[in-house]
Amino acid sequence: MMLYKPTIIVKRLVAKKSNKVVYDGIFHEGLNILSGRNGGGKTSVIQLLAYGLGYEINNWKQEAGSCDEIYVDALINGEPVTLLRRGAGANKQSMAICFKEYSQAIKAALEEWSDYPYSRNPAKESFSQKLFSLMDIPEARSDEYGSITIHQILRLIYSDQSNSSGNIFNAESFDSAFKRELVGDYLLGLYDNELYNAKIELTTEQKKLDKVVAELLAIRSVVSRTSYANDLATMDELMQIQLDEIVRLNKEVFDKKTNFSLEYKREKDVTENYAESNIKIKTQLLECEEGMRLLEYDIQDSNDFVKELTDKSKAINDSIRVGNFLPEVKFSTCPSCFKEIEHTSTEHDCCNLCGTENFKTQKSTNLLRMKNEIDIQLRESNKLLLKKNEKLTELVNKRKQLRVSLKANITKVSSTINSLNTADDSIMYDLYRQIGEADEKIKNLDKVRELHDSIRVLTLKRDETQVKVNRLKDILSLKERNINTRKPEVIAAISKHLINILRADIGAEKEFKNASTVTFDFAAERISVNDKVAFSESGAFYLNNAFHLALLLTSLEKDYLRLPRFMILDGIENGGMEDVRSQKFQHIAKTMLKQYSCCYQLIIATKSIHPDLNNDKFVVGQTYSELSPSLKI
Repeated sequence: MMLYKPTIIVKRLVAKKSNKVVYDGIFHEGLNILSGRNGGGKTSVIQLLAYGLGYEINNWKQEAGSCDEIYVDALINGEPVTLLRRGAGANKQSMAICFKEYSQAIKAALEEWSDYPYSRNPAKESFSQKLFSLMDIPEARSDEYGSITIHQILRLIYSDQSNSSGNIFNAESFDSAFKRELVGDYLLGLYDNELYNAKIELTTEQKKLDKVVAELLAIRSVVSRTSYANDLATMDELMQIQLDEIVRLNKEVFDKKTNFSLEYKREKDVTENYAESNIKIKTQLLECEEGMRLLEYDIQDSNDFVKELTDKSKAINDSIRVGNFLPEVKFSTCPSCFKEIEHTSTEHDCCNLCGTENFKTQKSTNLLRMKNEIDIQLRESNKLLLKKNEKLTELVNKRKQLRVSLKANITKVSSTINSLNTADDSIMYDLYRQIGEADEKIKNLDKVRELHDSIRVLTLKRDETQVKVNRLKDILSLKERNINTRKPEVIAAISKHLINILRADIGAEKEFKNASTVTFDFAAERISVNDKVAFSESGAFYLNNAFHLALLLTSLEKDYLRLPRFMILDGIENGGMEDVRSQKFQHIAKTMLKQYSCCYQLIIATKSIHPDLNNDKFVVGQTYSELSPSLKI
């Protein structure tokens, strides 16, 4: 058998649940029929097969979705390979691949299996990338819509029974017309890597070109409103004039600073003298305040001593006055030991306690002597206190004078400095203002210069980008001519097969029997027959099945098609199609396919098998029913 690349032939499908085999089906090249009543599990087998090949199922049958290991034993371009996907009910599961047939793969060592993630990443290629490599077909990339995956291919070559009758592709969320067109063209051999890469690059470069042109227009608009739109020489002369002015002004600043320095030295000597004087005054002020503090303490002590002496003098005067008026006190008992005193003297001027003679006279003399001594101390203390107070007054006046002198010196220094600074600042401010104005003019001229430089750079960038855009347009033109040469050929082949299939139909659609022209549009998901697109539901399903069969037949004629000579049609009786019509379609498929000698595989699920096909040559497994389902769960 002739082998076109790519070609996928499924040899065996094994499904396990909890390590128990629940399905084990043997497939063969050519036409494969899964037959059985509704509810027998045909769709479950189809879902497991599609999932095992890399398709993402979003409407799992309960039994199929409960399987945890799915093995697909296949030939990819004639080479044996076993695919393993786990977790049927989950999304975006990885795929393990062993390059042996199933019977050998399940016995193979772990290192003979390679695991590939669902999505590509820098560290590991995805299983879609690996399968594309095994099929020897290029990857189709789209920066805007992502790369084509094996899932996207299976959306076209696997016709899901739950799909709408009018859809060429299996429905999915976030679909796009661009992606459908890309997948369709890719499988029909109308996709060229360089063509699509050039389209993407052209879009990018065209955006760059448009942006550069817009920037150029904006900058030129700004420059046109200046006095230097074109005369760069004049602008350079003006810049030089301003630079010369800045040099002149800087020299003047230097000269002024030199003169100011001489004047500053004179003023500095004056201020330094004042500063030295201030230091002396501050020192004197501190000494004065310290003397005042000590003197105030001393005066306070003296005041306390004078008060004490005054109090003593007053007490003695009181004693003298009392002694003159009060009678003599006679003691009968010693005030110390309380012993009775014997009075031996009869002299009235003797002390009856100690016997001292003339005690009255002596008593008066002692008091007068003590008073005299205290009075002398009091007079001397008052004299000293007066001197101290006078000294304190002198210090207070001196402090006042020192403070006045210090304030006057500070005022003189501040006045001198302010006078000098005010004059300096006025002159220097004017010079710096002129320098600033000249510098601002240079900056404005620089901005205009920068705009001219930007125009030059952007012009070069525009020209370079324009060259890229022109080159890409030439590539696109050449590639599109090649594609356009091939495109009518493949469309004509598909149309021919589709018309033949439709004319052989036994349904009620007269357009099918009289089909003369057919058109199809992957992006719009529309197939027309004699310019008609609306048919009965059963007719629409028949048309959809016929179109997929026509795609397969065309892939057997045109080796450049990337459709892998593989097709799955699930539930061909959808839409209330009569059994006899379904059987007729099966017979048409068998008849048209048998004329080709190349490898292919068509898998059909039907509840009403054609009698000529109801044999081991075509049937996979047994006829399934609710009592004898496909999955032994």
